[in-house]
Amino acid sequence: MKRKTALLLAAALTLSLAGACGDADKGATADNTKDAGQENTDLAGNTDREGSDQGGSDSGEIVEIVWQFPGQTELPEAFYDIENRLNEMMEKDIGVHVTFTPVTLDGSQQSATLMINSGEQLDIMLTANTGVGNLVDQGLIMPLEDYLDEHGQDIVEHCGVRVDMCNYDGHLYGLPTCIEAIYTDYAYNMKKEYVDKYNLEHDDNKVYTLDEMEAMFDTIKAGEGDNFYMVVPWLNTYEPLNGSAFEFDPLSGSISGGVLMLNRGFDDLTVCNMFETEEYKEYCERMYRWAQKGFLPSDAAVDSEFANRGGESNYLGWFGHGAPDSDGLYTNATWGVPVVEYRCVAPYMRLNGGCPITWNIPVTCEHPEKAVEAINYIFKNVDAADLIMRGREGIEYEIVEQDVSPKKWIKYLKEDVSQLEYVNPYGLWGDFFETAELWPSDVLTQEKKRQLQENLPKERYSGALGYSFKTTDVSSEIAAVEAVMQQYCYSLNAGALDPQQVLPEFIDALKAAGIDKIIAENQRQLDEWAAANK
Repeated sequence: MKRKTALLLAAALTLSLAGACGDADKGATADNTKDAGQENTDLAGNTDREGSDQGGSDSGEIVEIVWQFPGQTELPEAFYDIENRLNEMMEKDIGVHVTFTPVTLDGSQQSATLMINSGEQLDIMLTANTGVGNLVDQGLIMPLEDYLDEHGQDIVEHCGVRVDMCNYDGHLYGLPTCIEAIYTDYAYNMKKEYVDKYNLEHDDNKVYTLDEMEAMFDTIKAGEGDNFYMVVPWLNTYEPLNGSAFEFDPLSGSISGGVLMLNRGFDDLTVCNMFETEEYKEYCERMYRWAQKGFLPSDAAVDSEFANRGGESNYLGWFGHGAPDSDGLYTNATWGVPVVEYRCVAPYMRLNGGCPITWNIPVTCEHPEKAVEAINYIFKNVDAADLIMRGREGIEYEIVEQDVSPKKWIKYLKEDVSQLEYVNPYGLWGDFFETAELWPSDVLTQEKKRQLQENLPKERYSGALGYSFKTTDVSSEIAAVEAVMQQYCYSLNAGALDPQQVLPEFIDALKAAGIDKIIAENQRQLDEWAAANK
């Protein structure tokens, strides 16, 4: 039986919220229970431990930590070897045994809320692109500042200002998932073979308009014919064109709270409903046109395997994060083929709700200090981060010799990376300035990103950096707006709906859900913050 099935059975046996988190004998299967003390179980199912005070590793006990793992909802069999290898390190070094539970990025909060409320063990959860306000208001996650000095020293050392960006309402409710350059840089990443085949213009120092990208797509589509697509679908973000359409700042970490339209001016502190802007309308019209041209597949709005499409031979590329130059694209090797970058938005810095993706600790967790220590371990131990991020040496990758960087430079063992036994679709673990770089990208990629960030003009910084939107008074409206966004955004992203007909309906639904009230409250708080921080 797969581990996932075992975890579901364990969840059904969990007795109460109070016992939902921490010890290996609560809410966990027998095969992943690790304990130095002997267990005695009576007929009622109650367990005590001889030689253990349930105090964690200080008493010789291995503490079980259940941790959300962002990726596919069905993990490959090889994943459990990764998990076992990680546990060999963590049990020895910090007295923690981790069991990962798979979750999608946008579904992480909802899944965590269900697990906590149903009494299922969950010790480390993920918040992705939605902000933690509703979790705080519901009393589901705990503040973490008291644990950092003793258990999170490496988080503080590696993450620096990123830790401060995880504050909400005066407390630290989240911890960074990873550390890399914190500016925003979006681009279209095109497989190089088609750049060469069609003799396309390419300049790393240029910012390309979407009209220019569309002209290239037209050329390639005419040459490649049907069943060849320009854009990999994305169902893990509401951001227009996966961030590549225009500059904006989602102040709460989610578009539901209103945004600053930075493309209109980085010092403009007017909070807008992005969905009723002319920019968003033009974006939706473009996506609908692209779908009609066959740039996206007809099932793009419901493609559950979208994260794997980039490696398929009938996809040209994808919109996403960029790099200082094409040689530095971490995506160069993600799908096993050379890639070049067409930057669509110049680098800039935005608040984005602080850290848009964070680790949080549920209030039901019995050993929050060990949960924080487990997160800290991934920053402290680069081998652990590389294991989760890249897989196993000799199975997924080999090390490439180089003498210009202290970092590992690795090459995947299959050209089509999707065919590897293990692939991590999201780079959310460890310090990117230290973790392995992917061949054939430059082994100095992250150093270039560090330099780019240090040299980013202050004119490209959002005027709201340092602001925190407290969502308590509008939490129900935010939940309602998020539900409406989920109903419409993915289909609009995929060009599956005619915006001339659907966009007015979408905007009306947002207003009925309370988006205007959210934006008014956000604007009020932002104005007060700006007045106090002149």
